[in-house]
Amino acid sequence: MSYPTGTVIYLKDKCYSGYNIVSTIKSGVLIFDMNGNEIRRYKMNAMPAKLFKGGNVMGTSKFRSSDYSLQDGVSLIEIDYDGNKKWSYENFRFIEDGNPMWAARAHGDYQREGNPVGYFVPNMEAKSNGGNTIILGHDTIVSPAISDKKILDEVIYEVDYEGNVIWKFSFSENFESFGFSEQEKNVIYRNPNMKNISDGIGDYLHISSISVLGPNKWYDQGDIRFCPENIIFCSRQGNFIGIIDKKTKKVYWKIGPNVNDEIFRGLGGIIAPTHIQLIPKGLPGEGNILFFESGGTSGYGYPNLISPTGLKNAIRDYSRVIEFNPITWNIEWELNPAKLGFSNAINGYKFYSPYGSSVQRLPNGNTLVTLGTSGTMLEITEEGEIVWKWICPYASNINAYAFTNFIYHGYRYPYDYLPEENPVEIEMKPVNKSTFRLEGAGEFNKAKVIEVEGAEISNDIDLITMAMENDEEIAYQKKIISMENSNIKSINSKNFDRRLEEKENAIVIFGAVRCIHCKALREIISELIESEFKNINCYYLDIDENKSMIRKHDIKSVPITMFFKNSQEVYRFIGESSYDEIAQAIEKYFKIKSKI
Repeated sequence: MSYPTGTVIYLKDKCYSGYNIVSTIKSGVLIFDMNGNEIRRYKMNAMPAKLFKGGNVMGTSKFRSSDYSLQDGVSLIEIDYDGNKKWSYENFRFIEDGNPMWAARAHGDYQREGNPVGYFVPNMEAKSNGGNTIILGHDTIVSPAISDKKILDEVIYEVDYEGNVIWKFSFSENFESFGFSEQEKNVIYRNPNMKNISDGIGDYLHISSISVLGPNKWYDQGDIRFCPENIIFCSRQGNFIGIIDKKTKKVYWKIGPNVNDEIFRGLGGIIAPTHIQLIPKGLPGEGNILFFESGGTSGYGYPNLISPTGLKNAIRDYSRVIEFNPITWNIEWELNPAKLGFSNAINGYKFYSPYGSSVQRLPNGNTLVTLGTSGTMLEITEEGEIVWKWICPYASNINAYAFTNFIYHGYRYPYDYLPEENPVEIEMKPVNKSTFRLEGAGEFNKAKVIEVEGAEISNDIDLITMAMENDEEIAYQKKIISMENSNIKSINSKNFDRRLEEKENAIVIFGAVRCIHCKALREIISELIESEFKNINCYYLDIDENKSMIRKHDIKSVPITMFFKNSQEVYRFIGESSYDEIAQAIEKYFKIKSKI
C-alpha cells in the first residue's frame, strides 16, 4: 500500500495551530509544526513524550530488554531543548534478572505537577525543573488471590524532585474492588493474559493511562469524589475505568467490567480503553470525562466463538472516542467511523487503532486524536470534520505490502512553548481521491460509457443495508441519497465550504427535523429552483447534526435561509417567505433574472 506521509490536510482557519510532539517506535521523539516541518528529533523512547513551556521535553529514556520485561522504562527523564538531561528518576526497583539495574519501571503514562493531563491547558503549566511527578509503573508479584502465575502489578507512585517516593498505590491490593464476576476471576486465575517473557508473566489489567483530576466544577459544587488530587485511570485489558481516592488509596468510582451494568451498557460497553482524562477547567467540555476506546479484543468472561477460554472474549473492530458527563452519564460527544462518514460495519478499519492511541481536547473545541497503530494524528471538529491530518513518515518496519509506522500519544502545544522557532502555516486542502494520479497512471472518467437496455445503476441504499448497524442509520442514508437527487441537496459542516465553491450562487436553508416550517419552505424553494433558477445550487443543513454551524453563522432560530455569492453571505431571511418574495430576493442579490 502506498500513500503520502507527513501533513496531508491542514485547513488552518478551522484548526488550533501549534507545535506537535509524538513518540515513534524506532526513530525517537519528533517535534514538528502544522505543515509537518520537523524541528527536533530526540533519540529516546519517551512513550509518551510531553513538552513543557520553554522547550523542555519529558519521557522515558529507554526500555529494558523484552526478554525480561514488558514495556518497562529504565528511567523517566526531563531534558532541555538541546537534549541536555535536567532531571532523571530510576530508583523505584532494583532489577536482578538480565542486566541488573535500578529502574523506574515506568510505562504508558505520567504527570508532572502543575498540569493534570500532560497536554496544554490554559493557566496550568507543568513545572519545568521542579515539582512532583506521578508515574504509572510495574511491580512483578505472585498473588494467590489473583492467580498462581507471576503477574505484573500495575502501580502508581509519586516522587518528589529529589527522587523520594512519597506515595504509592497498588492495583493488585485493590483487586476485590474492581467488581470482576466469579467467572471473570476464574479466567484471570487460569490465564492472567500471559506473555511469553521472563518465564511467563501475566499482564492481567494493563493500565494504559493515568491523569490527575485537577480543579473541576464537580468538586467546586461539593462532590468530594472529584477531589482535584484524585487520579483517573483506564484498564485496557480489564475493560473498566475508575477514579482513585488519593488519600484513602481506594477505587471508589468506576464503570465496568460488569457487562450487565446499566451505565456500562449506556456507554455502548467499554472495550479496551486506552487513554482517559477529566477535561480540565478552561477547555470546552470541562468536567466531562473523555477517553479513547481502542476496540480490538480484551476482557474476561464466558467462552464464546472468538474466545474458547474466556480470555479476551469481547471484541469491537473499530475505535471510538467517548465524552460523557460523569454525573448524568449522558454521552455528550462520540467519535466513531460513522461520525467520520464511514459505515462502522464496512469501513470501521478507517478509524481503528487497537494500541497506543490518545485523545486531547483543544482550546477551540476540536479534538486531537492519535491513532497509534496507523501512525496517524487527526484534528477533528465537533461534527467529525478532519481539518488536520499527519501521517508518520518514520517506519518501524517496511516490507513489500505494509508500511508500519507505529506512534504513541501525540500532543499539541501553543507556539509560545517554543519562542525561538518560527512556525510555518500553509493551507493544505484534501486531494480529490478520484482524480489524483501518479505519473504514468491513466486518467479518471475517460472510458466510453455504454447504455445497457433494461439495466440501470441503483441509486438506493438497499445494496448495503445488510451492513448498516441500525434502522436509524439506514433511514439517514436514504434521506441523504434522496436529497442528492432533488433540487435541494444535503450539506454539512464538513463539506460546507467545498459545496459552496461548486457554483457562484448558492442558497442554504438552515433547518431541523423538529422544525414545522422548514418542510414548507423547502418545497417552495425547490419549485422555484426547478421552474426559474436552475443555475443556482440550493442546499439544506440540519443544525442539530451540525451544531458548530449555529455559532459560526449566528443561528438564533430555524428556518434561516442564506444567500451566498462566491462563498460569501450576501443576504438572509428568517422563517417562511412567499414564492414571489424569494424570487425577487434572488434577482436582487444574485443579479440574475428568472428563466420565465
